[in-house]
Amino acid sequence: MSAADRMKVLLFLALFTGASGALFTLLCCGTEYWLLAADFCLCQPEDRVTMFHQGLFWRCVFTAASSDFSILEFWITCLPLPVSCTPPGLDRLPLRAVPTLFRTFWSIFLVSGVTAVVIGGLLVLCAAPLTNRSLYSAGGALQICGGVCLLVVMAMYLVWVQVLDTLEQFAAHQRSVSGCPSYQLSVQQGPSFLLAPAAGFLCLLAGLLFILVGRGVQGVQTIPGPSETEL
Repeated sequence: MSAADRMKVLLFLALFTGASGALFTLLCCGTEYWLLAADFCLCQPEDRVTMFHQGLFWRCVFTAASSDFSILEFWITCLPLPVSCTPPGLDRLPLRAVPTLFRTFWSIFLVSGVTAVVIGGLLVLCAAPLTNRSLYSAGGALQICGGVCLLVVMAMYLVWVQVLDTLEQFAAHQRSVSGCPSYQLSVQQGPSFLLAPAAGFLCLLAGLLFILVGRGVQGVQTIPGPSETEL
């Protein structure tokens, strides 16, 4: 296999990985299923449960009739009406500064990551077919930046939910305000959150492959072709 053929195979792998990373990025950042939760009081005569799914932009709340819930109950086609969607965050939590601060940084890293992935993909498309080394390198660098931003968004979300004990504070606050000592809050990570590490990894891999393509393009262009006397 010649050097040009190897470069075409490498470019195909880079484009496939980049397209998959961009698709996963749009799915994890454009859907509101990062956090799935349900809160209810066991002392209530009717087993009415307030359920919500939350993403990076919206928090949608609806009422269900059972405390046993699954991921399928959160999809839009299965949600009972009415559904109320507001900006995310635990609005009834007294210490709102931490969620607000984290939402601000989520937005910064999220917008930076998506923008870097999109612009990097456009640069790579403009560089085809194997002619512009600088565009491949720049597109690969932007893909890497986008992947890092997505991983930072995921890490900050984990810090907010797991390390800062924000949900535990919210549950304790609700027990005191509602007067229900048996108040329960059930939380699990949603499919949007699970797509984030895959999107970040694919963007990082695509960026490295595009940088290799850029270096390979320079090597192919410096290989002298056959002279007229040799032909």
